[in-house]
Amino acid sequence: MTKKFWQVLIIILVLAGIASSGVGCVVKNQEPDQEFIASGHPEWAPIMYQKNDLIAGAGPDITIKVFADLGIKISSLYQGSWDVVQEYARSGKVDVLVAAYKTAERETYMEYSTPYTVDPVSLFVKKGKDFVFADKEDLIGKKGVVTIGDSYGQEFDDFLKEKLSVKKVATPDEAFALLIDGEADYFIYALYSGQNALAAKKLTGQIVILPNYVSVENFYLTISKKSPLVKYLPQVNSLLEKYKADGTIDRIIEEEKKILLSK
Repeated sequence: MTKKFWQVLIIILVLAGIASSGVGCVVKNQEPDQEFIASGHPEWAPIMYQKNDLIAGAGPDITIKVFADLGIKISSLYQGSWDVVQEYARSGKVDVLVAAYKTAERETYMEYSTPYTVDPVSLFVKKGKDFVFADKEDLIGKKGVVTIGDSYGQEFDDFLKEKLSVKKVATPDEAFALLIDGEADYFIYALYSGQNALAAKKLTGQIVILPNYVSVENFYLTISKKSPLVKYLPQVNSLLEKYKADGTIDRIIEEEKKILLSK
């Protein structure tokens, strides 16, 4: 065979290797024709929230779009409270979480995508009982309330565990009730989710949001390390970067905000 033939063959093999590695391209689904399960927090609008037997919101919309581009069928289903959903991701019963903050403990059982949006975390207090909050140290000695299974970023989580006195409840409604009854001084919760909850429950005249954030955390799509989908993470990242760059993700989030405001 000629030298030219071998040169062409080598080029073909190199290109095939690049394609199979997923570098610079999107590899289509090579799994059997099956449907995978995504889930998320049932009360973290507009990114994710329960809607009947589904988890709806911007996170599911983005997740379903990304995996559809890979030829993978995935449904965003309500699977229970946030702590239960995380345990399902640990066991592999749930393949994908549509949005999650990054913590060291969660990284032991999930692989994280590139971040696709940010989420501010705020302090909610009873109107007339607001206080100066400039730093997390200002919370020492006060009575706090948090929802079970939630994270506020690794740094604040560590501080909360070591320095703060907080009560854990199952739902934001329970937390707001504790504020109104004077049994808690503050509730730590996502800004946008909290605003939606206050409007829905008509509590904006009783509860206020302090101006400074507790933290501003990245939201990631995560894949259970026990899921067959984990090998598609490089392609998932490529698509998320594409949709961030062309404005698709921002448009999806803004559309979801409008839907919630119209209710």
